[in-house]
Amino acid sequence: MIAIGIGANSRAEQHDFAMALDSARRDAGGADIVAAFEAAAFAPQAQEAARRASLSYCAVTLDAMRARNDDCQTRSERALSLFRVASMAEAAALAGAGSGSRLIFPRRIIGNVTIAAAQSADELERGA
Repeated sequence: MIAIGIGANSRAEQHDFAMALDSARRDAGGADIVAAFEAAAFAPQAQEAARRASLSYCAVTLDAMRARNDDCQTRSERALSLFRVASMAEAAALAGAGSGSRLIFPRRIIGNVTIAAAQSADELERGA
């Protein structure tokens, strides 16, 4: 399974999410779910973008994101100061892909949205 993690700033609009998801799916070689922090102000927009892309949506808890903090490859000082999470997009992707998952690509900024992708451990074991 491939999870696309999403983060966004307050200026993000619906088309920003669609554009970022399209880019992430291309770069990751597909996607199965979109994952985002459950309490994010942009969560409804991320959920709608996932629905329009025919992907499942996974709301991720802050505790689940913090549990994957050491696996993040990039650091956002803002995310660290507000949530004690190195990268909201990376942590959401890793948490959404499950235990033992690994990043396919680290956080990328596309306009007002950040994306990252992670692959589940079961696919890693199969060599997918």
